[in-house]
Amino acid sequence: MIGTLIFILTGPILWAADLTIIYGAQSSLCAFGALPPQIVGWLVLAPCVILMGLVLLALAKPSPVFRGLTGASPPPEQWPFLLSITRLLGGISVLAMVYFSIAALLLPACGQLR
Repeated sequence: MIGTLIFILTGPILWAADLTIIYGAQSSLCAFGALPPQIVGWLVLAPCVILMGLVLLALAKPSPVFRGLTGASPPPEQWPFLLSITRLLGGISVLAMVYFSIAALLLPACGQLR
């Protein structure tokens, strides 16, 4: 049952990881002055693109993801429901990830922290 819940929430879980990367990594890199602000925005974008790709891969190939998380084949009577909910939440998550990634690129990376 936990594997099924994680399957349904794959998109929101990866979205939460995306937000952690955007705000955590960007704030840390800017606060410590580890890199120039121009590089920080692009450095944060790379993991975001990877996470968006993982969500899209999970949406394109849901059966292997379900099998990997639960260790069983999807139940035929519940599969249409599970698939529709997963795709809905995954689509919303990808859209939000795109918006947050664009905002991370357009706004000054370290302007608010100084």
